[in-house]
Amino acid sequence: MFTSLLILFSSILLPAQTVLVSGEDVFGQCLDTNQAALVTAPAAEYGQLPLTVECRVQLTDAKGYNILVAHESKASAAHWELFTTPGDGKLHAYTPGRDPDHIHSDTVLTDGKWHWIGFVLDRDEAALFVDAVEVVRIASHIHKETRVPGNLVIGGLVEGGLHCRGYIDLLRISSGATWDHPLPTAPLTANPAVLGLWNFNEDDPARDDSGHDRNGEFRFREPKEDETPTLDIPGGMPTALQPLPESEDVTPLREIFAKHVQSLDLRSIDIDTLEDYVLRQWSHDFRWIGKKEYPESRPGGPDPATLRRQVFDENALVWESDDKVLSTVWRRVDALVAATADDNDTEYRASLRHDMERLRRACSKEKLDPDSPSYKALYLALCALRRQWMLSDPALDFDSLLCVVRGTFEGSVRSNPQTQDAQGGHFVTQYFGFNALPGGGLYRINSFKTRPEIVDILKDARVQKGRLKGQILDYGAFATPDLSYDGSSILFAWTENEDHRWIHTQERCFHLFKVNTDGSGLMQLTDGAYNDFDPCWLPDGRIAFVSERRGGYIRCFDAYLKVPSFTLFSMDEDGGDIQPLSYFETSEWNPSVNNEGQLVYTRWDYVDRENCLGTRFWISNPDGTNPRAPHGNYPLPFHTFPDHVPWSSEPGRGRDSRFGAPLVEMGIRAVPNSPLYIFTAAPHHGSVYGSLCMLDLRGKDDHHMSQIRRITPEEPFPETEMPGRRHYRYGTPWPLNESLYLCNEWENIVLLDRFGNKEILCDLRAMPCAHDERLRIINPIPLRPRTTPPALPKNVRSREKPDAPPATIAVMDVYNSDLPFPEGTRIKWLRIVQNIPKSNHAMGEPMIGYERENTPRIPLGIVPVEEDGSAYFEAPVAKQLIFQALDENFMAVQSMRSSAFVHPGEQMTCMGCHEDPYDAPQRIGHPLALQRPPSPLQPECGPLEPISYYRQIKPIFEESCLPCHREQQAGLQDMSYENLKEEYSFWFAGAMFGDMTTDYSGVHGGSRTIPGRFGARASKIGKALFDEHHKDSVSDKDRRQIIQWLDCNSLRLGAYVQEEEQLKGELVWPVLDVDPENVSGVETATPGLSGNFWHDHKDLPLVSLTAAKE
Repeated sequence: MFTSLLILFSSILLPAQTVLVSGEDVFGQCLDTNQAALVTAPAAEYGQLPLTVECRVQLTDAKGYNILVAHESKASAAHWELFTTPGDGKLHAYTPGRDPDHIHSDTVLTDGKWHWIGFVLDRDEAALFVDAVEVVRIASHIHKETRVPGNLVIGGLVEGGLHCRGYIDLLRISSGATWDHPLPTAPLTANPAVLGLWNFNEDDPARDDSGHDRNGEFRFREPKEDETPTLDIPGGMPTALQPLPESEDVTPLREIFAKHVQSLDLRSIDIDTLEDYVLRQWSHDFRWIGKKEYPESRPGGPDPATLRRQVFDENALVWESDDKVLSTVWRRVDALVAATADDNDTEYRASLRHDMERLRRACSKEKLDPDSPSYKALYLALCALRRQWMLSDPALDFDSLLCVVRGTFEGSVRSNPQTQDAQGGHFVTQYFGFNALPGGGLYRINSFKTRPEIVDILKDARVQKGRLKGQILDYGAFATPDLSYDGSSILFAWTENEDHRWIHTQERCFHLFKVNTDGSGLMQLTDGAYNDFDPCWLPDGRIAFVSERRGGYIRCFDAYLKVPSFTLFSMDEDGGDIQPLSYFETSEWNPSVNNEGQLVYTRWDYVDRENCLGTRFWISNPDGTNPRAPHGNYPLPFHTFPDHVPWSSEPGRGRDSRFGAPLVEMGIRAVPNSPLYIFTAAPHHGSVYGSLCMLDLRGKDDHHMSQIRRITPEEPFPETEMPGRRHYRYGTPWPLNESLYLCNEWENIVLLDRFGNKEILCDLRAMPCAHDERLRIINPIPLRPRTTPPALPKNVRSREKPDAPPATIAVMDVYNSDLPFPEGTRIKWLRIVQNIPKSNHAMGEPMIGYERENTPRIPLGIVPVEEDGSAYFEAPVAKQLIFQALDENFMAVQSMRSSAFVHPGEQMTCMGCHEDPYDAPQRIGHPLALQRPPSPLQPECGPLEPISYYRQIKPIFEESCLPCHREQQAGLQDMSYENLKEEYSFWFAGAMFGDMTTDYSGVHGGSRTIPGRFGARASKIGKALFDEHHKDSVSDKDRRQIIQWLDCNSLRLGAYVQEEEQLKGELVWPVLDVDPENVSGVETATPGLSGNFWHDHKDLPLVSLTAAKE
């Protein structure tokens, strides 16, 4: 065995004087935040309003975020921080407990000068001041109040990671709103309103001079000579048992229940067969029916009129006409009976109907006090009859369920109401093995309709194959099971993880296993220092799964968290022949097979877009070809140019059409014998749970809710109707038909129907595992054979199809677009551009473009478009591709804000450019392009290289443009990258959640490209290239190079590595998805693709902190 270790530095104990420096314009000494941050004692007063924060700072560069001061962690509603953004160095404030949650300014602080900053938080407004001048004031109100107590940090975040590049001389926090901030002329002094004050005195630099003794300790960034570094790894949540809350004593319920059953002669009810947890659940629902549970930590929700429009079945609502709880339950039971009863009802169901009528007469005889024991007894009797009716449904033609018990370190709604990314409280980090709570298991629930018998499937099973051969999996954590179509074999994910530390090792990652349903034949299928999970049996016997093997990182995480991407792969049933199904750059989840044999799954698609867009329904062939997003990938507004119309407006911001709709669609499954799909409306900042919905793709997508109906209207949508970073109620649904579903509700398994009826099938206390409240029973699957969908033919080069021709792409008609091209536009070329995944983990480091989540691009070539709009050309394989439609001047008229990819041997066909999927093609005759061989890719501007301002554009500006501008004293006199950011260049933003339509995104937001309003065509520089001053003075070669740069997002750098070399204009190749010997990646060029990816042959750094190998 060998182990490689990458060390991060922090928490080094050094003399405090080493962080103080003197200098010009410094009042004594100041804190050198390049070396350390000051972590001060917590104070509740820092979160109370009104509040004023003042500090004197000098910032030295804008290479990354500069955190001036931060109160509590980002998970706290009382968190506030002052920071500057990478690239531009502009001042902002972040206040997640308020709406809007950002205060943005255009004031640059990273100029090496001292600045006096003021920040005022009042109950209804917030403001920023710089050098005694108010630079922004906005209306701002509190929308959540749940606090996570924590420190105040000067020069960094409470969580660590990000820091401040510069110096802080003074900092004062005061109660009250101070709207006048004169420049200080001496060290600050305290007054009765001052809550905290730091002058960084040499004698005691961490001392609080306010008189409150909120002194601090320094947190150092780097070790000094002869000091031993320590690991800085997120984690640390406890593994100690957190027991479930004390359960209700149901003895009194049984007594009053039995009395009424006997007096009413309800012979079909046998109270003795009812488990205690069933009575407890009914009693719980008596209080909460139709209501959102745990509202104190989960505020918000839609209005009743919205729910009535969007509910799948109106009976699932509580009606105004309902007379308390019993009336609601009766209405739902009546709807159930009416929908499921027929002339062939069994004698058993006939007896249930008889007792229902007897009970109905009893309920109608007299008006009972809803708080009386008798009223509740009648309610319990109705629940018992409902339970027996639901459990006798013909769709429940099986006796056993498969499930797992699983939890993460994000805790539960009771013990940790606000979660964090590092705890597994994020839709990516929830599937990291080191975030899996040890405990749980893989179980079979026999006789679930009567008295459940729980079987630990792996109790005596020993691994027969793999690194763990001979071991029993009686420890670690389990996840994501799937059952073979014949009902005989189970796939599942398991990790050895035993505590909470963010280290990617093979012991702390999920791996895939296979076992027979009787516990025999346990085999390990995958291994390594990357997570493999979400296995899914394919109709042809192969296994689809999700894995980090693709390489690369998510683009939106701060430096303190390393978050690899995971995408779809497939393998043989014995774990061999692992092949990528997807070459996408961000994450994918929860694959399942629909009734037609296609793969459906969730994909996070935010190419050039705000980073919480596009985590919706995707569908592809089971070999990964032809991935499409027929629903929800492009919310409104499509653009944010000044003439855009907000989808909706609220004080201080325009809302986009994600709000009030599911932000994330997880656990998508086809309903048997139906065109519908069930899914969980889940959070981005949270795990796989939320509110259950039904999806119908037959109707046209209005980019909001036209295709979606709510099954569980009492649970609002996470993040778009109630706050993120919380816990949510329902999840992991398994549809039995359009009206009946298995799922989890909190920690238990339930049977749910469209009418709002619900019955618990098993609770966590019944499971033979630790009864930790952080665990949930999830992923219920009927343990029986099911119909195998058709096995679709493979469309890629494979063992079954080794002689497939080289990959090609055919476009039938580029003019076939749901957004019309400008009148008179003729498309002459297609440009094929490669999008590059992020090979390092820290957001905005380095800044690739003007926004911190922009990605590098490589133009791979252009191909001709025929007069009828068709194109046919050789396809780059195993790369993310962006297609652009070019006019006669090689300017892009239309481009993608997503990406496509082509597998080796695939023959991809596109009907148009964002064609309307609901309109039939109008083409007459055979496309001209398909009447000839495929076009080769033609290099557009010399050798194929990554787009880089410093290599391709800066020399043109300095050698050709600026001399003329200066000579004529006209035009731009400064053509540096930073000076071209607005109007002169063109770029789309990959900004933070909620910023798609705000002032922060400006004209760079939206979800789509508008034909004719893109790239060079929509920028001052691009338009000037053809005016009378430039059309003759700029060479064709330079003009095309500039156009290409503007059309490719006006990028600063072409790779995530070797920034200094790129700033010098040197050629630097990206780490991922590129072979410099065959940049285009077409299969007619050499060398060909030798592995799964173009970077497979490279000696790449590991994506993890620690890797262990045999």
